[in-house]
Formats: sequence, C-alpha cells, structure tokens
Amino acid sequence: MKNTINISVLCGRDYVAATGKPQVVYSLVELTPAGDNGPRVPANFCLVLDRSGSMEGAKMDSLKKAVEGALARMTPKDRVSIVIFDDEVEVLVPSQPVTDPKEIMGKVTAVIPRGGTQIGQALKKGMEEIDKAVSPDLVNRLLLLTDGQTWGDEGECLAIAKEAGEKGIAITTGGIGEEWNENLLLEIADHSHGDSHWIRKPEEIASCFMSEMAGMRSVLASSTEAVLKLSPGASLTHAHRTQPMISEMTFPKGDHSHTFSLGEVTALKGQSLLFELQVPAKDPGPYRVGQVEISYQPSSSAGAERVTEKADIQVEFSTDAALIAKVNSHVMNLVEKISAFKLQTRALKEAELGNVLMATRKLEAAATRLLDLGEKDLAATARAEAQTLTSTGKMSGKGTKKLAYGTRKLTQKIDPEDFEEKQEKI
Repeated sequence: MKNTINISVLCGRDYVAATGKPQVVYSLVELTPAGDNGPRVPANFCLVLDRSGSMEGAKMDSLKKAVEGALARMTPKDRVSIVIFDDEVEVLVPSQPVTDPKEIMGKVTAVIPRGGTQIGQALKKGMEEIDKAVSPDLVNRLLLLTDGQTWGDEGECLAIAKEAGEKGIAITTGGIGEEWNENLLLEIADHSHGDSHWIRKPEEIASCFMSEMAGMRSVLASSTEAVLKLSPGASLTHAHRTQPMISEMTFPKGDHSHTFSLGEVTALKGQSLLFELQVPAKDPGPYRVGQVEISYQPSSSAGAERVTEKADIQVEFSTDAALIAKVNSHVMNLVEKISAFKLQTRALKEAELGNVLMATRKLEAAATRLLDLGEKDLAATARAEAQTLTSTGKMSGKGTKKLAYGTRKLTQKIDPEDFEEKQEKI
C-alpha cells in the first residue's frame, strides 16, 4: 500500500565538534502528507457544550451559529452527538448519522443558558456517545467548549482525557473569554493528543469550529506512535511536540528506547517532534545517534494494514570549524521557540507558587527571546506581565492566557479557512 505520510529527520547541526566532551544534538522528526490526501474519512464527532448562565447573549448566539456551520459541513456518512452541561448534564442529541441537520439544529436552537459549570460529568457523557460508534475507520473526535471553571473534578477530567487518548479519541478544547482554567483545558488537549483554542470574543467561536472541521477532513493517519532507539552512550534529555502545538512530552530517564503516542496526523498541521539528545565524545567521523521508528494506521482505506517506517539520526564529528558552524536554520528556529515556551511555562509555575522574583526574571528572559523571534506583541505581553507581577504579586488572567497560548502556537501559521477552500476544489 502507498504510504500516506512522509517522514523526515533533520539535525540542528550535521557536524558536531570532536572536542573530547559530550555534545548536544537537536533532532527534528517531521510527519507530512505524502502526495494526495485521498478521500475524506467520515467523522464520529461529539460536541460537549457549556450552556451555563454566563453563556447567555452573544456567546450562546455565536455558539448556535457555529454548530449550524459545522452541521452544514457534515454528510449522512458522518455521525454527531451533542452534550450540553451546566450544573447538570444532558445528552441533547444522541449519537446518530447526520441525515437531518435541520432537526438536530432545532434542538440546539431551543437551548437556554442556565446554572453553573461542571465539566467532568459532561466529558464522561460525551465519551459514552463517542463510544457508541467508535471505529478505526472513522475520525473519532470530541470538542469541549466552555467559558467557565469547573470545581473539584479536574482530576476526573484529566483521567477521561488520558483514556480518550489511549482509545484514539482526540479532545479539542476551547475556552471563551477570560474566566476559565487554561491549565486544565491545555492538559485535557495534551492528554488526548488534541488541540486547544483561546476564543477571545464570541464571534471567534465559528473559527474554532472551522479549525476543528478542517482538521477532521484532513486526517491521514490514526494511532500514530514514535519509537526512539538510541545508540550506546547517547541519551534523551528533552522531548517536545512542535506540531500541532508545542507541548512537552514526558519519558523515563536513562532508557535507550522511548515510545511516544502521537494520535492522529492531519494534512492541515502534520506532526513534528524535537528531541534534545546528548551524545558521547567521539573521534572525527560519522556517528549514528539512533533510529526513529514511526508506525500508524492509514485513515484513507478501511481495513488497511498498519504501516511502519524507520529513519536514522546521524551526525558527523569533525574538527573543521567551518563545518561545525553550519546550522539548520529551520531546526534551530524551533529550538528557540521551544525555549520561549519553556521560559513562560516556568514563569507561570513560579508565579503560582508565589516566587515573584524568579517568575519576573523568567518573564523578562521570555520577552527577550520572543523579541528575537520577531514576536513583538507576545514580547510586550511578557514584559507587561512582569511589571504587573512586581506591583501586584500576581499575573492577570488575560496576560496569562495570551502567553500560555501564544507560545504554544508559535509554530502554527495555518489558516483553516484557506485549507477548506483548497479541499473543496479537490
């Protein structure tokens, strides 16, 4: 069977210094479409929507329009379910084929905001609806949208997200406004191999839905897994996903083989991983740092066999200063973006712990790094939050969200609307 994904391995430097000391090597693994995307895979899509009292007005009006737009992009081959929640949870639309969008929309139109916010049970109900039709031959996806904070069930939410990731069900989260817990929504997305959006204004809800629909229309592979096997003496010090958004990947230290679950790969955003490796001192000459093995389930053909591909990570030790000075600008630019992400992440943690001086220093360092990357707006936000932290002892909700989402999405330069227009022409 023809592969649906291309795998490339790039190093920050192809030549490293033979100095008699261990060296750091950055290795970027990119998964991108291999030619035509093939036919669209039907979706098994669940919407878990906040209908608490704070959603009244423009938020609810925009949400209903966004649901209508999503239904218009679905066909009878797709399945949809809708769960609404406040203090209580209601399955508004049980899992069913999208044969009558108007009937489904009629139920959505009748929703009235009320009550508070309880996310855990809503996610649980959403997963139950997804499970009714879950299949490797469908794109199994859940979209959680809220404008508030849940209380006392954060652990339950993360447990559900982890289980979803293990089942191959990606959860995309969207927070509207400023009064919600960005850490929780980001972690839900990370645990399930999904995406996350900060929706600043009600009218942006439609863009969130469009991004999700475009992503589902472009799924190339599911149950994707990366195995990194290192040569003796080499070790993995840090691992980050850089697409679809920047996130840190955890792994046991000291092992020479590391397995990472990646979930879906889409033509819209692909997947990419950046490994920071330490290699032992070597005499001049070629050196095989290790091997990356990528396996996935192609999504374009029902019942297709799992595909496995391998690629080596190689560098050459040298004493030639001119060769050693050469860098791959694409890889090293990603290294700088991850550095900015790590600085703001640590700053937020220090601020939460009340370590104002340490948090301020890291925010200032993040601002400098962001400015070097040309991210003037984010750099200004980091500096402003450093000043706010110094004067008040805490960061603002808006500034915290802007930094958390802005640095995670430094690698995203894709317009889902443009992608959808291209898909319509295929």
